[in-house]
Amino acid sequence: MKSAPEYLNNPDGKRMWFQDFRPHFNYLVLDPIKKFPLKMDDMLIGFVFMSCCIDYLSGFWWGENRELGMSRQAYVGFINEYFRPRGRYNAKGLYDSLRNGLVHLFTIKNKMYELTFDEPERHLTLSCIGYTVLDAGSFRKDLIDAANLYFDEVEKNPQLLNKAFERYEREGFVHWID
Repeated sequence: MKSAPEYLNNPDGKRMWFQDFRPHFNYLVLDPIKKFPLKMDDMLIGFVFMSCCIDYLSGFWWGENRELGMSRQAYVGFINEYFRPRGRYNAKGLYDSLRNGLVHLFTIKNKMYELTFDEPERHLTLSCIGYTVLDAGSFRKDLIDAANLYFDEVEKNPQLLNKAFERYEREGFVHWID
């Protein structure tokens, strides 16, 4: 991937950057999520990685610096905007329980969710003890759909493109060095 200044020397530079960035993001983030074996032994790792993916995407969608306590707003906003149908997920619950709980503390805070795999019929239903069930495969599908919807909108919406590029310029993104 070229560096940001190389793109800015071209009038259509941000669009060119995004044409390089999207497949790069897919290769490093979405493709591993698609390939990830969803079985009991690896389920927690899968949910951690998927939650991190939402965090990455929400940063590009938000654009602005999130160090000022805006991580929650960005994460919740991204889920509410791109996970379909809208309102299907408790975005604040996912932020508190998965992003802050599972990713940072390796626990599900507030005991809101029961994580499962290979049970799509139970996805987003209530368990017998009142937890919301998250089926790994169903959540993965919804995440990939949300990412693609967001990326499709970035290609059409200059404001979203500017925000994504702003985040990229400020924070960067993983790339391999030859």
